[in-house]
Amino acid sequence: MAAILNKFEWFILLLLLGLLLFPNPTSSLLLLVVPLLWLVRWLAMRQFVPPTPINTAIFLLLLMVGVSLVATFDINLSFPKIAGMVMGVALFYGAINVMRIYRLGGWLVLAFVVAAGTGLALVGTIGTHWQPPFGFLNVLETAVPAQYRTIPETSNTVNLNELAGVLDWLVPLLLVLLVASWRRWPLWLRLPLLAITGLLSGLLIATLSRGGIAACGLALLVILAIRFRWGRWLLAEVAIAAIIVFFYYNLDDLVLASSQSADPLALGGRLEIWSRALYGIADFPFTGMSMNGFRRVVHILYPLFLIPPDTDIGHAHNHLLQAALDLGIPGLIAYLAIWFSCAALLWQSWRTAADKMTRFVALGLMGSLAAGWFFGILDAIALGARPGFIWWLLLALVVGVHDAVREKRPFLPLGQPAKPG
Repeated sequence: MAAILNKFEWFILLLLLGLLLFPNPTSSLLLLVVPLLWLVRWLAMRQFVPPTPINTAIFLLLLMVGVSLVATFDINLSFPKIAGMVMGVALFYGAINVMRIYRLGGWLVLAFVVAAGTGLALVGTIGTHWQPPFGFLNVLETAVPAQYRTIPETSNTVNLNELAGVLDWLVPLLLVLLVASWRRWPLWLRLPLLAITGLLSGLLIATLSRGGIAACGLALLVILAIRFRWGRWLLAEVAIAAIIVFFYYNLDDLVLASSQSADPLALGGRLEIWSRALYGIADFPFTGMSMNGFRRVVHILYPLFLIPPDTDIGHAHNHLLQAALDLGIPGLIAYLAIWFSCAALLWQSWRTAADKMTRFVALGLMGSLAAGWFFGILDAIALGARPGFIWWLLLALVVGVHDAVREKRPFLPLGQPAKPG
């Protein structure tokens, strides 16, 4: 019985995901299913979670989630992020499990990542207010009945920058897969891939998120730099030009930051947020100030001068600072260890894979994680945030590709047979 439940763990978790995206006192009890599933795995395989190269870092991250409860001043504020973390880690291990049990497990996880990301993007089209010249997209909202337009327990508005961050996780991978599969996959696979890639790329541009679009562009340059030697020179030249252009166009934000006409969350405002985040990390170095606590604490302990006190600052606008604020410096170390370990796994997979399609999946994952990293420099999708499960599934794909390379098998076996590299 335990062996059978272990085989269906992934699918059980997917059924719970929708309920736990918006946790309440009743649905939160479903989180107890996660340790039960890990106990089932112990009974079936004598291991609570599948072994992976990043287990130590994940365990430290979960430990710091527990430690952060010491600093929690409002469990109702922190619990949604804690639930998101637990569910993200559970999905990570569930995805590893399904890729190691089923021959087509890589396809299942990849297909779900693309489908879930596309679903979030489509929800975003009706949950936000599009700016010119893409204001025509607002007509989509009127096509949905009013009772279905609201997002539970939120301001009922999808932030365009956050939507761009989610799209950054998907677009580079999809673009690489589209190019790599054009002569390898059958038409019935290529056409949906082309449609989804075009849709999500278009929506990323429509967000008009400078950080999101720039992050995706830099990630594509990273892909070219890895794939082609001339791409390295191109990356260096464009990076230098991007830095010059960035400071040129943001100089006014710094000079005019104190004026009422300046955007409070432009570069000047973000520099102030980062300074307050550093104060918070210095005051709560071990426990952090609790998950999601910065948005409440910053206006009380570290008042801002450039940003009105009624502004909801959901995060520190930098994913590294936010990780330290949520989980302390040990949590930041664990978070960085996950990033660097996955980068090393992808590089090893890219260099040693014999199957060309597996190599391109590794390359696409490099691009998607690079885009997520670059996006997180000026913005953030905090640990435990609702769309954060996609990041955990991308990490699972990283481990799955590494497993396939180590076992000398194709990660996506429906493609062309493996050829010697």
